[in-house]
Parts: sequence; C-alpha cells; structure tokens
Amino acid sequence: ITSGDELVPVEATPLPHQIRSSNVHCIATLLKPYQIEVNFIHIPDDLEATQQAVKEALLKYDVLILCGGVSQGKKDFIPKALQAEGVQKYFHKLSQQPGKPFWFGRKDRNVVFALPGNPVSSFLCARRYFIPWLRQSLGLEAFDHTYAALSADYVYTSPLTYFLQVQLYQENATLMARPVMGHGSGDFANLVENQGFLELPKEQTEFKKGDIFPLWRYDTV
Repeated sequence: ITSGDELVPVEATPLPHQIRSSNVHCIATLLKPYQIEVNFIHIPDDLEATQQAVKEALLKYDVLILCGGVSQGKKDFIPKALQAEGVQKYFHKLSQQPGKPFWFGRKDRNVVFALPGNPVSSFLCARRYFIPWLRQSLGLEAFDHTYAALSADYVYTSPLTYFLQVQLYQENATLMARPVMGHGSGDFANLVENQGFLELPKEQTEFKKGDIFPLWRYDTV
C-alpha cells in the first residue's frame, strides 16, 4: 500500500513536484522467489481515505506492507489510521539510518509492516526485517549470517546503527566491502552500483579498514 499525492506510475513522466512510484515494484521483486501474490493499493493524502483503505485491507489480507506516510509530516496519516483500526503498535522508529521511521504492529491474524517512503529506506527495511520474518513464518531456514570486511576506514558520527551501501569483492579468502557514497535515502538509482548494506553498530563512530561487520546482500532473499 503506497500513499502520497506526489506518486505517479513508473511509466509516467513526473512533474517537478512528483516522483515515480518505485517502491511497490521493488518489494514485489523481493517477494517473487516466494511465489506470493501481491496486490497494489494506492491511497491519497487524506485521513478518511487512508483509514478506509486500511480497514478494507485488514479484512482482505493477512499481511500489509505500507510504504510512506509514517514520519511526522502533516500528511503522514498511516500511524493514526492503523491505531484507529485497532492495530497494536509494537514499535515506531528505529535507532538506525536509513529507515528510522519504520512502524510495526499486529491485529489478530494481521501483521503490518509500515515502511518509510524514501526508496532506499523502504528497500532496506524490507530486506533487513520483512524477508527474515517471512522466511521464518513460512518455515524456511534462516539465511546463514554473512559478514564482510571494510576495505577502507569509515566515519559515521550520528548515534545510530548505519547501513552502509557497499560494493563487494573477494580478496584472498576474505569478502571485502567497499563503501559507496550515495545522495541520501531518496537515491534509489545508487543501489544499482552496490551489492549490499554493511550494518555498522551505533556504539562506534570510527570504523577501521579490515573491521568485520554483518552484511545484508541484495541478491540473497
């Protein structure tokens, strides 16, 4: 379920105030290996319309993945609509970057993942949280934890877990991760140049070449 008056179909030519709706196609691609039927719903920036769409979706579907409308903007109605429809909030906002506004909750048989609207944030949260949950729910084995070593020193000073976009290569017997600088969580095209996110802990600010951290690969879903 996407929300936002600024979204247009990917085949459309956006006006200056519009953006293409890429998140639904990205998440649908992540779900392809599991042969899950995906239905798309788009709702405008209107509280009443949002609440009605959420109400109908909760009756029709077991799992909802929402993109956008979960931050603190004047038109971010998703948390309020979910609460009004009796969805119990387990958490809202994670101490991480990107993907901080992530919202998760449940109502009876329904499970609700409300992801941030920015494309990189949405993709990261789907890969980092939704896919592992889905595999466990389907009774599939969890992926083996993958780790990679930084190829260069890196500094990140905010007290948040940081998911660093990286390019991967093999050096002798070690999987190396080369940091790639993007232009924020809206820079979806930058993901094409990379192969994964390196998860850097919030307890550190300086990360040295050769340090090893958890890796979330794009090609392992």
